[in-house]
Amino acid sequence: MPLPTRSAAAALCLLAIAWGGAAPARAGDLRVHVIAAGPGAEAALQERLVDAAPGDVIQLEEGTYRLTHQLDVVAASVTIRGRGSARTVLSFRGQSAGSSGILATGDNFTLEHLAVEDTAGDAVKVLGSRNVTFRDVRTEWTGPASASNGAYGLYPVQCRNVLVEGCTAIGASDAGLYVGQCHDVVVRGCLAERNVAGIEIENSVGVDVHGNLARDNAGGILVFDLPGLPVTNGGGVRVFRNRSVANNHDNFADPGSMVASVPPGTGVMILATDRVEVFDNDVVANDSAGVLVISFTALGKKLSDARYDPVPEAISIHDNRFADGGSKPRGELGLLLVPLLGARLPDILWDGVVPEGTAAPRLRLERNGAATFADFRIRDVTPLAVLTGAARPRTDPGLLSAALEALPEIVLEPHDPPGDDLPPAVRFYRGLPRRLSALGLFSGPPSAQEPAPGVVPYRLATELWSDGSHKRRFIRLPEGERMGYRDDGALDFPVGTTIAKTFSFPAAAGGAERLVETRIERREPEGWFGVTYLWDDAGTDAELCLGGRTLALEVAGEAGATRALRYEVPGANQCLACHAQLDAAGRPAYEPLGPTAANLSCSAPGDAADQPDQLARFAAAGLHAGLPDARPAGLPAAHDPAAGTIDDRARGWLAVNCAHCHNPAGSARTTGLDLRRAQTDPGRLGVWKTPVAAGRGAGGRAYDVVPGQPDDSILVHRLEAAEPAVAMPSLGRTTVDEAGVRLVRAWIEGLPPGK
Repeated sequence: MPLPTRSAAAALCLLAIAWGGAAPARAGDLRVHVIAAGPGAEAALQERLVDAAPGDVIQLEEGTYRLTHQLDVVAASVTIRGRGSARTVLSFRGQSAGSSGILATGDNFTLEHLAVEDTAGDAVKVLGSRNVTFRDVRTEWTGPASASNGAYGLYPVQCRNVLVEGCTAIGASDAGLYVGQCHDVVVRGCLAERNVAGIEIENSVGVDVHGNLARDNAGGILVFDLPGLPVTNGGGVRVFRNRSVANNHDNFADPGSMVASVPPGTGVMILATDRVEVFDNDVVANDSAGVLVISFTALGKKLSDARYDPVPEAISIHDNRFADGGSKPRGELGLLLVPLLGARLPDILWDGVVPEGTAAPRLRLERNGAATFADFRIRDVTPLAVLTGAARPRTDPGLLSAALEALPEIVLEPHDPPGDDLPPAVRFYRGLPRRLSALGLFSGPPSAQEPAPGVVPYRLATELWSDGSHKRRFIRLPEGERMGYRDDGALDFPVGTTIAKTFSFPAAAGGAERLVETRIERREPEGWFGVTYLWDDAGTDAELCLGGRTLALEVAGEAGATRALRYEVPGANQCLACHAQLDAAGRPAYEPLGPTAANLSCSAPGDAADQPDQLARFAAAGLHAGLPDARPAGLPAAHDPAAGTIDDRARGWLAVNCAHCHNPAGSARTTGLDLRRAQTDPGRLGVWKTPVAAGRGAGGRAYDVVPGQPDDSILVHRLEAAEPAVAMPSLGRTTVDEAGVRLVRAWIEGLPPGK
């Protein structure tokens, strides 16, 4: 299917006027918006999500919805409902934008009775939400097992009060059902098959996993704690009344991901997590191990997180039924243990690692029938020790008889009732003019980009890469108001401020410049909001485009050549993926990214030769409330060797292009990778940091940054990628910033080796 021209895309954007094109039906106190499969369904669905209000139900009908862009759910108390996971299918085959199929950030989110297939990255991700329900949702990669499949099927992360019920996950290259850094979760009555990990609970507190079937995965049910994450050292996980059967699938994970270390043929695996209770399960025909309990040190990876506890404790394994396991050990585990334990491995395996200074392990084995056991004492296992008999495993389960209390049941709270108020963002969108010219930002024709009186042009020392586009930036303050200074983040702009940024490209074959879009940010009493206006082909005006579009452009390339460009215009909800920062209450709030004190401390259009500091010019013109006597140094121009050292310029480039997400309040906070200039901890900057939730984004690499080795660093791999599931940033570009990558490579090459 060809991409739309700019005129066609502008016409599609007019669907915003109709707010999805269908009047809502009523169902009690809920507003039900029905969107049928077929032509126009994706545009209608995107617009409906932008205009969503608490209590809205988006009803998807029987059929296949063919989608090319990630769906972003921002509003609270929204339900997306199909007609059954075998009847309503959201197919993302050929996805061109976004790294997930569905990304939700609103509280009280429900997804039910539908399937999500063949996404570029994760099928469904819910970030930082409270009260989340997945019911009868199937996620599947329909082709053969491959590391190029998306990492996760259902993926709630940093969420609280989560129910995953009656769902199915198939074909994930990491974990089918993955609960990360969450509190109070129930996973019940689900099926996970043909994934690397069927069900994985990671760095989470208070989780019940029961009544599920995990079969034909590489590993059936995993309970992990990993280092380098904001939520450290989970626990309180109960795994009970499940069936973990014949999880003997090849491990097809990306070699750099953590689950690549899961031995094929593992029924249940506990890594580093404390307070786990495994009981009343059927663990059958898993070729390597029924239950495997190991420390992070057993993986042989470097550890750079001092907060992290790598040793599992308070593990209770009781009243389970084991059969037909351990007969065909595979992977590194088999190579290690078969010479030590024999061709058939015991049902329950423990690596024997206890915390320093601990006399007896806090593990308990009871009433597991005829299950066999081995403490293989991994710290003593070397080829020479095995050969000489110095490595002596212990096989008496009575060694593990610590007195441990049963863990409590997880009781979930109901979702909050939807409020009556329209979200401030929706009120803002509905109040906007449909044409850019109506905003009064420019004198004369809008295409001339001549600022109107009171509109101030500005520039940045280092820019975010956006496919090589040219950008014109403007600020309009309310009359009589001034900016306030902040060391960190955007300047303190008064309510009523408008920030505009126009994206353009030099046209091919000597034609006129092509204006593509103008993005608008406005500060309202409730906070900042952002939208984009899409320019028509003639460049006479731009139309409000709330749902986002993909454009096929021909622009000037090198040496006068023409290059074809797939250009992504973001939707209003999609903008939040980069602009949302957690506020003081822990809720995401929109923030401008570019106009920070550090990035504005440079020369700008109209500056005198003796006044190179743009911020000082603003202050002198009465636009700024005043500058402190001492303030942090400005960002150097990233690609000017005379502007600073490689370290200064590369860290500045990463701060502008990556740190808006990779910071403790950004949308990539769950990774623990912090790329702000102020960060000085090498581990937080990615040095020797193991990847989390990277999937095939790891590219076979084991660490985010390997000093002196850019080719071994995940960071470089993702910056060099253009495909949606791998590229970072995952939004805002479809091409690679070659100059930026060279700079980051040089920075990594110069890092000291470390340990």
